Amino acid sequence: MAWGIPEHLEFTPKLILRHDNGYVAVGVDGELQKILPDGTLVGKPVRPFPTPIRDAVIVNHTLIATWLDQELLLARMAALDLRNDFTEGVNRGELRVRRTIDKSLHPVGNEWSHVLDAEPISLQSNSDSFSFVLWRKGVYNLSTNSVENWRAPEPNWPKLAKIPRAMETVATTCSDDTFEIWSKGGGLIIFDVKSGDIIEQKTLGLDGYVNQVFKDGEHHLILYNNSHVALYENGEVVLNAKLSGPINYAEWDDKRKGWHIAGWRELLFLSLSKQDRIPLQEIAVFIDAKTGLYLCNNGVWDIVDSQEEE
Repeated sequence: MAWGIPEHLEFTPKLILRHDNGYVAVGVDGELQKILPDGTLVGKPVRPFPTPIRDAVIVNHTLIATWLDQELLLARMAALDLRNDFTEGVNRGELRVRRTIDKSLHPVGNEWSHVLDAEPISLQSNSDSFSFVLWRKGVYNLSTNSVENWRAPEPNWPKLAKIPRAMETVATTCSDDTFEIWSKGGGLIIFDVKSGDIIEQKTLGLDGYVNQVFKDGEHHLILYNNSHVALYENGEVVLNAKLSGPINYAEWDDKRKGWHIAGWRELLFLSLSKQDRIPLQEIAVFIDAKTGLYLCNNGVWDIVDSQEEE
C-alpha cells in the first residue's frame, strides 16, 4: 500500500483499522472516518451512534463494532458496510427517552444491529468471522451476517478461583485457526475458532496481572499492570522489558523479528536482540511496521526517521 502522510484528524483517535482499501480511524467519542491508500481523508468524521465505541474490527468489507455507554447502561453491536459512506446518527439526548427494546435506537447505516444485554469485554476477528466475550454470559463466534457459528460458557480457571478478579477476561486474540482468551491472573484458553472446541486451557506463571495481549502467529506480546512487558513464544516467556506506560497498538515485524509498539509518549521496537525507544511529546496510538507511519492522540501523523531506528 503506497502511503502518503495523511492530513491531521479533527478528533482524538482511539485506534486505526486496516482494510483492503485503506484505513478506518476510530475516535474516542465514537467518531469514524475513512482514509484512502494515499493518505487522503474521506469526508468529515461522523458518529453513527452517540456513544463511545468499545471495540471494532474489520472482516473483508464489513466493520463490526460495539458501542457502550456506562452511564445509560446500554450497549450495541452492529455491522457497517465499508463500501457505503458513514452516516451521522441521532443525538445523545434521544437515547435517554428511548429505553425499551422495541423502541431502541441503533447505529445509522447498519447492515444489522443488536441490543446487548451484557457488557462486551473483547472483540477480535479473522478473515471470515468475529469472536467476542460477553460479561457473565459466554463466548460467541459469528459470521459477518450475524449468524451464530458457536457459543461456549464463560471461561474459568480453578487455580485462580481464590484470587480476586484473576478470572476476569482482559484480552483476546484471533487467527484463522484459533481464538484465545486471556484472564487478568494469567489464565489462557484456546478455542478452535471454526468449531468452538477447546484446544487447550491452562494457567501461566506470569510476573504480574495481565492487561493486554498482542499476537502474530506464535509470537505474543504481553503487557502487565505494572507497565512491564513479556515476549511469549511457543509457550514460554523469552524476554521481559519495562515500558513507560500502557500500549495502544503493537505490530509484529517478521523481517526484523520484533514488535513495533505505539506506547505512552514513546515508540518502541522490541526484539530478543534489540530494544529501540523514540520519545514523543504526545501519546502514540498507531504505528505501521512497514512504512514507519505513526499517529498520536492529538490527531497528527508523522513518519519515523529511519536513522532514529539504527
